[in-house]
Amino acid sequence: MAQLQKLETKVAMKSPEKIAAFFRDSFTSFPQLVPDVVKTAEVMGGGHKAAGPGSVLLLQYSFPGTPLMSVKLKWEEEAMEEAGDGKKSCLFTVIEGEVLEMYKSYSLKIEMDSDAGLSGWTNEYELANPNVAPPHDYIEACKLLAKACDKYC
Repeated sequence: MAQLQKLETKVAMKSPEKIAAFFRDSFTSFPQLVPDVVKTAEVMGGGHKAAGPGSVLLLQYSFPGTPLMSVKLKWEEEAMEEAGDGKKSCLFTVIEGEVLEMYKSYSLKIEMDSDAGLSGWTNEYELANPNVAPPHDYIEACKLLAKACDKYC
């Protein structure tokens, strides 16, 4: 039986909380933020805002040397720590797309810690077969997004 694996990265940021606001209020601007990777972004439905928990998000993307791919993500939850410590998190689950040909399951959790000036990106996945490589391209895309959010948002 295969098991879930994790690939994580942390990115220093001036304003990590901007990531949640970007996903919520400006998701369709994703292609302008990281145009080398994301080609289109669309909110398919769900939550009561432009995007938010319950929303289904569609991205078309490519990494250097790969064909155009698409992914549908469901925004599962958004949480703010109760202690007022400046921590926030968002959880997204892949529900459709080429990524599910390589991985049986895939999710992304983003943790934003304003006090520490960090965003943490955890990609949790289960390999479809032992010949599939860990999702290093996805971690690199997370780093690009964090840096772009910090610079442009």
